[in-house]
Amino acid sequence: MIIVKLGGSVITDKSYYRKFRSGAVKKISKVLSDFNDIIIVHGGGSFGHIKAKEYGLPGKISVKTLSGMNVVHNDMLELNVKVSRILNENGIFNISIPIPAISRNGRIDYTSFIEYIKAGITPVSFGDIYVKNGTIGIYSGDNIVYDLSFIYKPDTVVFMSNVDGIFDKNPEIYKDARLLRNPDIELNFESKYNDVTGGMKSKLDIMKRIARLGVKVYLINGNYPERIYDLNNDDFIGSVIE
Repeated sequence: MIIVKLGGSVITDKSYYRKFRSGAVKKISKVLSDFNDIIIVHGGGSFGHIKAKEYGLPGKISVKTLSGMNVVHNDMLELNVKVSRILNENGIFNISIPIPAISRNGRIDYTSFIEYIKAGITPVSFGDIYVKNGTIGIYSGDNIVYDLSFIYKPDTVVFMSNVDGIFDKNPEIYKDARLLRNPDIELNFESKYNDVTGGMKSKLDIMKRIARLGVKVYLINGNYPERIYDLNNDDFIGSVIE
């Protein structure tokens, strides 16, 4: 089994509200159609983070956050439909599994995922709104990937972002930033990396947590999805934690 996380920075333009990058998703879908026993999770990008921040999410239940909950959830459903359709058009028969639909009292039931895989159907989930203890929260795609990794112990987890991997410092600011194939040092992460579900530091943290489960975890540039074929090659471009 392989779990692939499509970062919001790859499938959307995070600078513009609800701007979908259909071309990127088509390229990724063509590559992923070569794989069996796959679970796909995607982020929110400009469909999730912009309005979440505007409405103060995550936050305690109020008129403002309830209104924001509706906006963000509907936007995420719209993004998911766009992704799902392109996957299907490229031969990846899939079923969408929104987190609120499988969440009860703050607990998420992932048992349906394996049933769909056994039937030859690819489960597709995504970061979304959830409610727990009087708070409207955001359950990120990265958290979903960790949960699924903990339960199903996949052979491989691949995060697709808009950068080539983990760098020793922000490559958007520092021209001398170095790509770390095997990150194992304290890194200098600036706020420019951050969004409402965490930035590159939290990405590295979740990758390390998954690796501790005995799962090999990769971060590659989703704009070049064909790099997934080279995960075990010497000329692999990306980062790996094992």
